[in-house]
Amino acid sequence: MRAAPHALLLLFLVASIAACVREGATVVAPVDVTIENADGGAIAPLVVTAPPPLQRDRCSARLRAQPIKTKDGCTLDERISHGVGILVYPCSGDGPVEAVFGEHRFQGRLTESTMTLALTTELDWEDGCHWETKQAIRGELKRERGMQPKLVWSYSEAPVTGTGCFGSCRATADIDADELP
Repeated sequence: MRAAPHALLLLFLVASIAACVREGATVVAPVDVTIENADGGAIAPLVVTAPPPLQRDRCSARLRAQPIKTKDGCTLDERISHGVGILVYPCSGDGPVEAVFGEHRFQGRLTESTMTLALTTELDWEDGCHWETKQAIRGELKRERGMQPKLVWSYSEAPVTGTGCFGSCRATADIDADELP
């Protein structure tokens, strides 16, 4: 007879846990964590953020820029030559696309296999002027296995404020994309 109360308690615990299980996407929110010294004093708050939820209909490709073509004497505020990038795009249909090179994000849209992404930056230059750069990645995204996208990066810049600014530069480069498994 003693086993029956334990079985009821176990059944109650299982039902309670099952009632707390959530369905759907995981909530992503920052969490404040305070770390304490050995003597019990707080060091500093630490903010922990969960990674974004995975999306099933998203594919990715590794991006590598070929040499940048520009005129002699140009110093570019470009983002593509400092390492490999990652392109994230819909596996089927149209939708948002993103190319990430380090901490720099090009954002855009895929429409009927044509992709256009953009990144705009601003900076103060040694000529005393405030400049704006516009960078774009465009191309056809072929979704058949073995078909590599043909992507082209373009760059333009112009002073936003200031007088006696240096001359503007333009640049282009091809970008190779390798589909990731």
